[in-house]
Amino acid sequence: MDFHNWMMYLGTIVLLMLAPGPGPLLTLSHGAQHGARGGVPNALGFSAGALTLMALSALGITALLFASPTAFNIVKMLGAGYLVWLGITLWRKPFQLGQAQGCSASPLWSGFRPAFLLAVSNPEDTVFFSALLPRFLDTSRELWPQYLTMAATWVVADMVVAVALAAAGGHLGGWLAHGQRLQRFSRTSGGLFVLAGVMLAAVQR
Repeated sequence: MDFHNWMMYLGTIVLLMLAPGPGPLLTLSHGAQHGARGGVPNALGFSAGALTLMALSALGITALLFASPTAFNIVKMLGAGYLVWLGITLWRKPFQLGQAQGCSASPLWSGFRPAFLLAVSNPEDTVFFSALLPRFLDTSRELWPQYLTMAATWVVADMVVAVALAAAGGHLGGWLAHGQRLQRFSRTSGGLFVLAGVMLAAVQR
């Protein structure tokens, strides 16, 4: 993988990670509870999901999935349903900033599972890994080292972006600690997740 292709790949995935959507919103919400460190489990969850899709792409499975309208719609509806479930959960049970001072590591690492499930069930990511990722490969060279380079680049970029977003969420957490702001933020976030789920369900391939 030459330097030019790598730079194009890096710029593309950073824009993808920063694009407004459920992923950044999830990281901001988790960061509001745990500060910058809240981005670590989110980043690892998103990266684990991305690496799963990347491995499936290398094996040609995501291309088959994208080619099948039925399989694509199943993944789409699973992703939409999960977003709606996340939104309803946030609406009914707002998170507590006090968890950030707790001794248990469980609340902090609870950010891994939703990030992973969000990554693997997002059809936009499936489209990226099946249709766009191969465009960055140099087919005249060995493919597996290029996949390893892209995987390592994704993990590092995801960690930097997620920690930055979580840090921003952490600063927001101090403002949210007053009055009813936290509940309003949780319900607004929940409503946006539900809206994202409904919009995802309406997307046509």
